[in-house]
Amino acid sequence: KEGAIAARAKRVEIFLYDFSNVEDSGSVIDKAVELFGGIDYLVLNHAAMVSGSIIKTPRYREHSYIKRIHNINTFSFFQLFIHALPHLEKAGGHIFVTSSMSGEMPLGFGSLYVSSKHAVNGFFYTIQQELLARKSSVGVTIGALGFIQTDDLTALLGEEDIKTFPEFARGDVKECAKGMMDSLITRPRTFTFPNAFNKLQRILWYVNPYYHEMINSQMPAEKTDRMMEDFLVRAKERGFQAGNI
Repeated sequence: KEGAIAARAKRVEIFLYDFSNVEDSGSVIDKAVELFGGIDYLVLNHAAMVSGSIIKTPRYREHSYIKRIHNINTFSFFQLFIHALPHLEKAGGHIFVTSSMSGEMPLGFGSLYVSSKHAVNGFFYTIQQELLARKSSVGVTIGALGFIQTDDLTALLGEEDIKTFPEFARGDVKECAKGMMDSLITRPRTFTFPNAFNKLQRILWYVNPYYHEMINSQMPAEKTDRMMEDFLVRAKERGFQAGNI
């Protein structure tokens, strides 16, 4: 809040909500409209990050756990859009959907997270088309984000695992945030960041029939299992709960 005020925000209000409770998630929109009189820019940015193999981790196979992850990552995005659309129509507003390259291609040892992002992409790219067909004043940008080097993610991965990502594959968090805010004005249909690396990954996935073999040769199961175990240990040490990172 202090940072936003320092950046010349006229007013900042913060309220907490657990988006695993999808049914009442529209109350977040109602509260924002009550406080500010409307909505100009809706950024869907919350997520439950699930790391690890669904094959190896029994908890990840439980229906209640799968439902919780998709409530947070998928269905709450749908409900927030539905509740916000009338207000955005009045303002000629815009929506930024924080998705991932995982919404376009597989990410080994992340099937729950990846499936939620594929669902988000399918929904909002279709919404783009429907809004255009109706000549709506509301725009939608889908953020195809890759590795964004936030302080938390850096601490969770550790210096050794960070080095497995080449520098041009790591996105600066401030540049990413600027691109997200600029999207309110420029309104691209997709915001790809980091740009060059993610576009390369996209091409490799679509044209290389041996993509799975290529990735598995670089990140064998034993190495990935070790990374995920270290990741979860650090997450616990920092007070994160698995499935809410």
